[in-house]
Amino acid sequence: MKIIIKERFKNDFTTREAGEQLRKMILSSSEKIIIDFADVKIASASFFDEGIAKLAHEGWNKQDLDSRIEFINIFSKDLELMHDTCLTRGIK
Repeated sequence: MKIIIKERFKNDFTTREAGEQLRKMILSSSEKIIIDFADVKIASASFFDEGIAKLAHEGWNKQDLDSRIEFINIFSKDLELMHDTCLTRGIK
C-alpha cells in the first residue's frame, strides 16, 4: 500500500486529526506501507505524534516501524522531528 501525503491529505497534513487518519490507515493494512511525503514539509509534531508515534500504544516498536513502513521523499528536518516524537512515546 502506498500513501502519498499530499494526495491523501490535500489541505491538512499538520493536525492531530490528519495524523489519526494516517494511523488508522496504517493499522488497517496487512501489507507493507510506503508513506511518500512527496517533498511536502510537514513540520508538525502533532501530526507525527498522532500518526506514527502513537503506534507505540498498539504495541509497535522500532523493528515494527522499520519492517512495516517505508518513508520516502521526506525532508530531513521532518524525519528528525518524527524520530524525536517517536522517542517520547517509547519507540527507540
